[in-house]
Amino acid sequence: MTNVYDEQDYPYAVRHWTHPTQLGALSQLMGRPAAPFQDCRVLEIGAGDGVNLASMAIGAPRAQFIGVDLSERAVAAGRELTAAAGVSNLRLVCADLRDFEAEPQSFDYIIAHGVYAWAPKVVQDAVMALCGRLLSQRGVAMISYNALPGCRLRQGLRDMLLSAVAGIVEPERRIAAARATASFYAEQWSTSDNAFRKALALEARDFLGRPDGLIFHDELGEIYDPQLFSTVVAAARAHGLDYLCDNDPSLVGHALWESELWSQSLPLTGGDQIAYEQALDFVETRFFRRSLFCRAGAPLERRFAPERLSGLYLEAPLEPFVDASVSEGEYAFKTAGKGEVSTRDQAFGAAMRRLGEAYPRALAIDEIAAEPAARSALLRLFAGNMARLATEPFPVGRKPGEKPFANPLARAQARLGLGSVTSYRHSQVALEGDDTRRFLALLDGTRTVDDLTRAMSGEAEESRTRAQVEAALATFAMWGLTRDPHA
Repeated sequence: MTNVYDEQDYPYAVRHWTHPTQLGALSQLMGRPAAPFQDCRVLEIGAGDGVNLASMAIGAPRAQFIGVDLSERAVAAGRELTAAAGVSNLRLVCADLRDFEAEPQSFDYIIAHGVYAWAPKVVQDAVMALCGRLLSQRGVAMISYNALPGCRLRQGLRDMLLSAVAGIVEPERRIAAARATASFYAEQWSTSDNAFRKALALEARDFLGRPDGLIFHDELGEIYDPQLFSTVVAAARAHGLDYLCDNDPSLVGHALWESELWSQSLPLTGGDQIAYEQALDFVETRFFRRSLFCRAGAPLERRFAPERLSGLYLEAPLEPFVDASVSEGEYAFKTAGKGEVSTRDQAFGAAMRRLGEAYPRALAIDEIAAEPAARSALLRLFAGNMARLATEPFPVGRKPGEKPFANPLARAQARLGLGSVTSYRHSQVALEGDDTRRFLALLDGTRTVDDLTRAMSGEAEESRTRAQVEAALATFAMWGLTRDPHA
């Protein structure tokens, strides 16, 4: 039988919010310490070519990783890539998830991204049943899905696009027809004063920015089944699971701190967290969720407790600045998203300064913030999507060392000519040009800066090339592509 994922590539990528160090940190915040990353077992459902798992496996050689996917093509590509990178603790399995067998409660982390809302009901049930059967006592399962009510708007655009591509079978023509249709209607809607048409125009333009593979498999796929958050939670409970929290930092914030909306919605929710988050989805017209689940029965304490930050790490690209908008005694910082954050609290200001100076290395919260107020403020950086939280730091820093060593997975991707490679920070880095990829492939820990300069100089002036090599190494270090020799 032909598999559509073998006909058209899907844009598989690493996703930093699936990493066990982040899932474990969120579990700890909710009062449930999770399994340590270095010795855990991870299962990814719909793993594709396994690049997401391979990136994790590089950082935890004692841990075990298994990926399951239906696409023979994707699994074959993943096996080639992981062999080239020397990843030995990852196994990719080409199988229907309904046929996958493993020991009960044998996985500490289970990831199902991009599967649940694009699959028929029988597969949705199988995902929940698998998580209920295989998740360990300290385990965390992450299931992402298209959420209601926001996806009602997306449904309208999808209906229009499916009508436009009806009868077109070839993937390339199907994608081209959908793009042309979305472009036409986006132009028509954008000139309207009607609020609904303007919303459709925004959705259509967002659609046009998505990769071809995602358009073909997701937006034009046969199944599209958005879910109410409360419906997904009920399905999880039927298989012995409890809702832990969401993997969206803003929703984590709503769980940790009572907001004005919490008080206003009490007549509707009765103070129940599930009812409240469902009401929040209606208020925000949410499109998407990344919900975390644990085994039922363990006590959950969602409200913020400063002591639960002990043992956790934070990384944040913060840059201090002073201008006319910054008053005396104020500590002000630029964030990666070009936003600003400021405070008059000396402890919080000092902690942010240390985070910025250390980036991309994460710092132990215990070392930079002792007072509850400063800890709460640091956690609000995460809730505001200005920082990453983890149970352990990635092995990165600003200095690549005397003999720079780049992520083996990234070097393998560079040798294969891929335009995007994977960092130690579990993120994608776009590389431009064959020379950049060739340079990255050379960083295997055997060459000094002088060696690298000679290898890259050719006919060029060597002094200029050395400066370029040193600049490239500094950039690679900031991107997390090279390993800190002291980590």
